[in-house]
Order: sequence, then structure tokens, then C-alpha cells
Amino acid sequence: MPLLIFTDLDGSLMEHETYSIEPAKSALLELEQRNIPLILNSSKTAAEILAMQKQHSLSGPFICENGAATYESSETPEHCFGTPITQWLPRIHAMRESMSYKFSGFSDWSPTEVSTLTGLSLTQAQLAKQRQFSEPILWQDSESAKTEFLDILGIQKLTLLEGGRFLSIQSNYDKSDGMNWFIQKYNYVSKPLITVALGDSPNDAAMLNSADVAVIIKSSKSDQVFCPNAKKIISTRESGPAGWREAIMEILTLHDQNQLINLTK
Repeated sequence: MPLLIFTDLDGSLMEHETYSIEPAKSALLELEQRNIPLILNSSKTAAEILAMQKQHSLSGPFICENGAATYESSETPEHCFGTPITQWLPRIHAMRESMSYKFSGFSDWSPTEVSTLTGLSLTQAQLAKQRQFSEPILWQDSESAKTEFLDILGIQKLTLLEGGRFLSIQSNYDKSDGMNWFIQKYNYVSKPLITVALGDSPNDAAMLNSADVAVIIKSSKSDQVFCPNAKKIISTRESGPAGWREAIMEILTLHDQNQLINLTK
């Protein structure tokens, strides 16, 4: 029975601080040799993911900006779930001014500032600023102000999603939307599928909950990730790409032993 794998990038397939995928390369090679599809599902922009794939000789479909849009074999999205940032960010900035909320985000920062805050190179920071659907922010106000802000966002059909580094202002979609779009597409080719998702932070929860096998990769926020709908949960001992490799090899072993087949029933 075919496997279909979805993965977060930062803190999962990639190291949070160095953005290296080196510890995961042996598992990536194993997936490639077995022709198992790997779909990246990240808070990163499409421009960042395309550059990352080129840098690491990866290819294949991906989902950008926390589920905002799906991409297959071109730089043009196949389907968009997110409301374009141009339609709501000026309104949010005006509200920030009028209500005196204290927060700042990618649209406020120069590439140099984004580089300093994230550890990205200047070139990577410029790609990270090419946001089409979401605005990562640092909240610098009180918790009560954040609760009020979240309520106002809800009225405007927006939300605030917690990631590994930042909060993300975006419309009401999540990583499961693009994931389910791809599951339906692959189901036309081969039924049934065993779906696997790997993530390390709360913004991965929707994706993990939509998978047969949910892998929670150890991180500073992994204890905040809950996925009660997953049919099997694997929690890694190691963090980042080392934990990613650990989980993938365990899943492939279970799959070879036909111990995952009942998850689709």
C-alpha cells in the first residue's frame, strides 16, 4: 500500500538555527529510491521553498505559507486557499496604528532585520519577504491585548497561528487544506494511501491530525502539539532532521513489516 509523506521544514526536516538538512539525507535518499512522494508543507514562501529545493537537489510538489497554496511542477500555484495579503495587510496596519498595538512583522522589516531575527542569509531573507498570503509577526504587547487583537482578526475572517519562531497573521486556512488537496489528487492514482505527516510545533497540528501516521518531532514546542485524530502517533527522541530521519526509518520498517496497513481501515 503506497505511502504519501508530508513534512514541515523549519525544526523538522531542517535545523532551526542552521537550516541544514544534512542529518536527514540518508532518509531522503531512501524515500527517493523507493519512489515515495514527499510533499513539503511549510510556513516558508514559495520563493524560499523553490530555492531550498534547488540548493539540496530536491524536487516535487509543495505547500507554502502554512497551507496557503499548492504547487506541483511549476512556479505557478495549482490552487490557493489563502486570501492575498494585499487585500488585508494595509487594514491591519491601520488598526495597529489606531489601537496602538505593539507588534511588528516581515513587511515592517528590512532584509537585514529579517536576516538578524531568523539567521537566514541576506539572500534568503529577501526570499522570505516575498509573502503572498501571510504576515509573520513578533508580538510585543500584553496577553490581554493579544486576545483582543485575535477577536478583531476573527471578525475580519483572519486568524493568528503560532509557529516555531513567529505568530502568523493569515486568513482561515491551515496546513491541512493543501495536504487534503494533494491526498485527493493522489487517491485518483492509487487507492488506498497511507498518509504520514511530520512536524514539530502547534502550527503543524492540523496537518498531523489529517494524517494516518503523525510524527511529532522533538522541539521546545512539541509538547504543545496535540493530534487526537491521527491513527498512530510517533514522538521522536531526537530533534530536527536527526529526529526526522529517526521517524522516517521507523515508518519504513513498520511499512515493510505490513504493520501500517490497518491504519486506513
